[in-house]
Amino acid sequence: MTRTLLVASAGGHLDELMIHIDRLGIDRSSTIWVTSPTPQTESLLSGQDVVWVPRVGSGEIAKAALGLPAAMKIHRRIRPDLVVSTGALFSTPHLLAAALAGCETWFIDSATRVAGPSSTGKFVQRFTKAKLYTQSDRWTDQRWTPVPSVFDAFEAYELPIADRPSKLARATVSLGSELWQFPRAIERVERLLPDADVTWQVGVTEYSREGQPLPQWLPANKLRAAIALSDVVVMHAGVGSVLVALDEGKVPVILPRRQHHKEMVDDHQTEIASVLAERGLAISVDPDDLSLDHLVRAASLSARRRANFSRRDTQPTQ
Repeated sequence: MTRTLLVASAGGHLDELMIHIDRLGIDRSSTIWVTSPTPQTESLLSGQDVVWVPRVGSGEIAKAALGLPAAMKIHRRIRPDLVVSTGALFSTPHLLAAALAGCETWFIDSATRVAGPSSTGKFVQRFTKAKLYTQSDRWTDQRWTPVPSVFDAFEAYELPIADRPSKLARATVSLGSELWQFPRAIERVERLLPDADVTWQVGVTEYSREGQPLPQWLPANKLRAAIALSDVVVMHAGVGSVLVALDEGKVPVILPRRQHHKEMVDDHQTEIASVLAERGLAISVDPDDLSLDHLVRAASLSARRRANFSRRDTQPTQ
């Protein structure tokens, strides 16, 4: 039995990896997760074998480097046969520890990376011997082997008029686990849905409504339940957030974070937002341009898993 170490930062990277391990045929009974504790990860991984380590946010390179001794200690204790990771910077010390131990490693770059590898992907390509996989068909670097995107599992369709909500009475807004404030999104939704019952997950964004701070984090099951009951879902353009919405049958309105507004380290969210809009799996719009029409349009759509989607052609060559 192959002992597999699964490494991913909390948020979308972990959500992606949870989909990939099933499609790659990895035996869950012999896996150990390495991630950081949040309400999301603690609920998602309840009952599973997990090594909890401190969070490393995007751009915290020094913090990631300081995690190498602990990563090597974890690797020596577990002695995995295989390490599989979807990133991000959080994963670099563990991927380097695997390389130093000569452990077979698979690195699957995030579905957000449409045109080329992430910073973590470039690091892995240069400093490890990991097998490299991309979820995009637009890369030209042949060192990266294409595998199906996590979004290939879903399709969107128009709801019958009778099944569409008569008004947008319930909404969910989720801004992900990024380390940057995103007040533009909150302000716009509040302006457009002043009377709606909104479930908020604003992450690190500090924002108060009627003198009370909006909820920062929700356990995964509570967030899913709120999304399932919502007439419309609004999210940042993060893979994990969108995957949860699609899995609950919702086509979300996604608001890409922008670097020049200091909402993100770069503009990769605009790339994945464009791809999702092309696939019909999301309504993409800048927060400043968000209108009631965008929300109503999203509420007229639903998502489902493709009936013919399977694990074929998804397993990397060993």
